[in-house]
Parts: sequence; C-alpha cells; structure tokens
Amino acid sequence: MATKEYRFPHGLGATEAGARVRPVIDELTRTYQLSLDAPVDGKYRLHRTGVEANVSVGDKDVVVSVDLNWFLEKAIRSKLEDQLHRQFPPILRA
Repeated sequence: MATKEYRFPHGLGATEAGARVRPVIDELTRTYQLSLDAPVDGKYRLHRTGVEANVSVGDKDVVVSVDLNWFLEKAIRSKLEDQLHRQFPPILRA
C-alpha cells in the first residue's frame, strides 16, 4: 500500500476546525464508501478494503494520511488529492 500525507494549516483552533471539516469527512465517507470510526481526541479513521485514511484535527493544522492499495492508488489518488485540496483550504480559512 502507498501512504501519502496532506497537511492543511489553519488558525481556528481544534474545536472550530473539527466542526468545519466534519462535513467533508462525511462526504468522503459517502463518496468512497468508507466506514467511519467514532472520533477520538480529534482523530478520525476512515477505512474499507484497500483504503486506510486518518484525519487528525489539531490546533494549528489538519493532517490527512491516506493509504491506498496498488489498484486504488492508480484509480483514485489524483481524484482524491484534487478533492482534498479543493475542499479543505477554503473551509479552514479564519
């Protein structure tokens, strides 16, 4: 599996950032048919066969780590990256 990390800085604090990113996390869950574990300390785990994603919401940044199997790496990596870079920066603006 190939893991890649995406970091999105913000100045909102963890609580506000978490509230803003949750709808995007829910959308990613639906779009890619992922299971979402209950968040623990600002960390979300999204997964299914071939996909493991972790979203960590901190006071100064949101870090998304995505691990895809070789097939999904080729099939969806660029689409997923575009979606992350299109949605996270605007919602994390102060």
